[in-house]
Amino acid sequence: MKDQKLKILVADDNPSDRMLLETMLGQLGHLVATAVDGQDAVDKFDPNTIQLVCLDIKMPRKDGWEAALEIQNIAQEKMIPIVFLSGVSDPEVLQKCLEVGATDFISKPYNPTLVSAKLNAIARLLVMQNMLSEQRDELSLLNQQMVHDQEVAKLVYERITHSNCLSDPALRTLHHGSHIFNGDVILAAYKPNGGMHVLLGDFTGHGLSAAIGALPLADIFFEWTEKGFVMRQILPEINKRLHNILPPNMFCAAAFIDINAHNRTIAVWNAGLPDLLYFSADEKLPRMIRSDSLPLGILNEHEFEANIELLTYESGDYLVAFTDGVYEARTKENKIQYNSALDPLYAGEVSTQQFEWLEKMLHDEGILKNPHDDISVLGINLSLAQDGSLQSKSANLEKRLDAPADFAFSYELNAESLKNTDPLPYLLQILTTVPELSKRSSEVFMILSEMYSNALEHGILKLDSKLKTTVEGFAEYYSSRESKLQQLTEGWLKIDVKVSAMNQGGCLCLTMSDSGDGYDISVIDFDDFDHERPFNRGLSLIHQMCKSVELSENGSKISVQYCW
Repeated sequence: MKDQKLKILVADDNPSDRMLLETMLGQLGHLVATAVDGQDAVDKFDPNTIQLVCLDIKMPRKDGWEAALEIQNIAQEKMIPIVFLSGVSDPEVLQKCLEVGATDFISKPYNPTLVSAKLNAIARLLVMQNMLSEQRDELSLLNQQMVHDQEVAKLVYERITHSNCLSDPALRTLHHGSHIFNGDVILAAYKPNGGMHVLLGDFTGHGLSAAIGALPLADIFFEWTEKGFVMRQILPEINKRLHNILPPNMFCAAAFIDINAHNRTIAVWNAGLPDLLYFSADEKLPRMIRSDSLPLGILNEHEFEANIELLTYESGDYLVAFTDGVYEARTKENKIQYNSALDPLYAGEVSTQQFEWLEKMLHDEGILKNPHDDISVLGINLSLAQDGSLQSKSANLEKRLDAPADFAFSYELNAESLKNTDPLPYLLQILTTVPELSKRSSEVFMILSEMYSNALEHGILKLDSKLKTTVEGFAEYYSSRESKLQQLTEGWLKIDVKVSAMNQGGCLCLTMSDSGDGYDISVIDFDDFDHERPFNRGLSLIHQMCKSVELSENGSKISVQYCW
């Protein structure tokens, strides 16, 4: 530190005192510039070269105090120590020196040892200050780089976790993060057979660490939905992936919603989120869909269970879901508690535009301005979730010039496979290797789905569609389906597939046979398609889409030709 050389500006109207201090400082190895009074000192001061200023207190034109204030104003954020030269010991004078920003005093007459010690102390202070300034600049650059990197990562993250499906008119979303990265995630994807999968998730924690888990979740959600997998297959796979990659203290509370526009049903799974609110047009109070499972990522693949609630919906019904950032919003006293501003929503006092009301409440209560947690709200207008309104994104694929393929194969499932396997995604994956079928994957999957459901539910499990005439019957029908399927010990189902190329297109021939006793096919009228009827629409729908539909063996065998 003693080798630190300073550029010092000395201002003193007494020539002898000025020359004496200049000589003394020069002998200590410092560079010295001199000024004859306060104004001269201000004129000669350059914050880029001067490192220390020594000012006499009493000087003409500008005294030391005035000069000190102007020098500090010129220096701005640069730290330039100011030492006052004084031959007085009046406490009030010395106090004023400190008030205008003095670093130290040097008393007259000058003592070389004392001057050297004070300058060494100031030199150490300057070295420390320079070091802090350099570190501050480095941290500032690093922070700018980090913010830039996070903004880029956020853009990539949002592109991965968002789909165009979120712009569907049936959906309304509010996604508000307390950090650059939002630990909440809202995903939506069209199903190949029409309808939609929607997922609202809330990862443990905040910021990047919370958001990182959304990437594998979104990857499985979008890919498996596009391939035709159902909720019961997608959820265990997401849970397995998160359980394997997340640390033990991280998990994802989530709600998965499967909208089946064809049957006008929604299946809901809630694991760790606040109650989902289902508003029926016929009832005042909303139905609470409570959490009935552990969040994703906690249980291993053998322990995981998905308790799914099935509901039928009518025009005018509405579903609202939100994360605990809404439910546990902090009060003005900074206490976490149930957000009492939600009371009108739970009490059924908000009969329409529930999402808009909730968004306005969050704004009016100041929760969005100062969020203590990530906030996400999802609204689903089930009036808009009708047949034909939710279309598969595969319908928008660009035309490809590849010629259709020629191939055939058979796929057979025994009782054990029927209990544990859904063959439709695998069949669709093979069929969509044909470019023209890939563009029509929505229709192909719907045909497969209706044929498979007809064979499994009516042929093998012997379920009665008339149960679906009431809301309670719907629930009973699918509950009975699950129960009978798990108890199945014998039976088989066979699918024969043939794809043929023709001069002006191609044809897909599907034959589905089952081991059931069949049913009375004489009552089947393919032309009787009632959009409002909640059952017996499948075969009529297939007939509308296919060139031919043929039932045989008392309905235990159905063959269709789908041509393009």
